[in-house]
Amino acid sequence: MSNAHAQDLRKILSENKFLTLPGVYDCLSAKIAEEAGFPALFLSGGALAYSVLGRPDFGFLSLAEFGTAIQHIVSSCRAPLLADADNGFGNAIQAANTGAMYEQLGAAGLQIDDKVLPANHPARDEIIEWELMGPKIQAVRDSVSDDFIIVYRTCANLYNFGVDESIRRINLAVERGADYAYVDGIKSMDELKKISDEARIPLMVNLNEKGFVGGNVPIEQVKALRYTIGLFPLSSMLAAAQGMIEVLGALADQGSTLGVRDKMTDPPTRIHRMMGQFSLVEKYAPYYDN
Repeated sequence: MSNAHAQDLRKILSENKFLTLPGVYDCLSAKIAEEAGFPALFLSGGALAYSVLGRPDFGFLSLAEFGTAIQHIVSSCRAPLLADADNGFGNAIQAANTGAMYEQLGAAGLQIDDKVLPANHPARDEIIEWELMGPKIQAVRDSVSDDFIIVYRTCANLYNFGVDESIRRINLAVERGADYAYVDGIKSMDELKKISDEARIPLMVNLNEKGFVGGNVPIEQVKALRYTIGLFPLSSMLAAAQGMIEVLGALADQGSTLGVRDKMTDPPTRIHRMMGQFSLVEKYAPYYDN
């Protein structure tokens, strides 16, 4: 079995020493990212939860909702899509099903993490024991094509289990079939470099603007280490939210958008064109000339 989307993503990764990967959450954000020139996209579970359910990223999203988002984005964009899969939605049985479903829907790969989700205690951060996490990664690997990309995200350092435990986990993930991994919650340059030095797997780094790396480290310093993918998971959603806050706030206060037109695409035909409104008419109108 082969996967053309995954083959495309692997080719893109091989051609880029460092791939900047933008988070998207619907067709509009995906098509804008694609038009901006990004060769690959990432479906962010956090942004999807906010936009689709209006809830935090606490495990409310189901496999079906992720699947619908993947199907819509893949059907409207050419750029290959790496999709968040939370913790696989269960044990190895469910994780295998998740991998197979994602690939059938056209995803080029998935990201699976070791969070306990939903959490057993709402104020306590927990991770799955490695003895339970490793089989889930292997189950995904065995349920998808060799082309399909698996990214393992460990929250061990994010949840204060330590950077050494994080490195141990990502290195063990190689043996279970992961292609890339990333340690979330990096707190210092020492940790950033230690992970780069000791990892035995290609690395993604989370460049979330509120995190230590994304918020404090110049991108040139990140690229100088052994990181190969830079993930910006929430940037598009936060930018869209700020634009809507400003425009709709002005509309509510002033009854008009005259003062905030610079915050909106002008003319709106740019979005119409992006969505194919004109090209579809041009393509199919001649059908009626016979």
